[in-house]
Amino acid sequence: MSYKRYFLLFLTIVLFVEACGINSVTKAELESVKAGNVITYRYRKGDKEWFYADKIVRVEGDTIYYNASKSESTKGTDARIKEFDTTQELSMKKADLLKYETEQGEDKKKIIWIE
Repeated sequence: MSYKRYFLLFLTIVLFVEACGINSVTKAELESVKAGNVITYRYRKGDKEWFYADKIVRVEGDTIYYNASKSESTKGTDARIKEFDTTQELSMKKADLLKYETEQGEDKKKIIWIE
């Protein structure tokens, strides 16, 4: 193999490894969520990937209180998923949030970023 092919193979491997880290969060990031954070989820419905977000209102002990987004979208950057239903405050335990560090269930729901 020529040096050019070795270089292209190396570059491909590096890009693949980097891409695997995109759209993922660590357990430490999930454990340290705080009021004001927006958590974006990705999941599969039918043959498409969908996105929605939750905005953390407050954290008390091991309970997280949040407002859910009013909409979902097939694009994670769609501004509509950042419009939250402030008429209803929902809650979840931190342990429930932590399980979404990896894909869960048939819909492969996963947290992809925290802002």
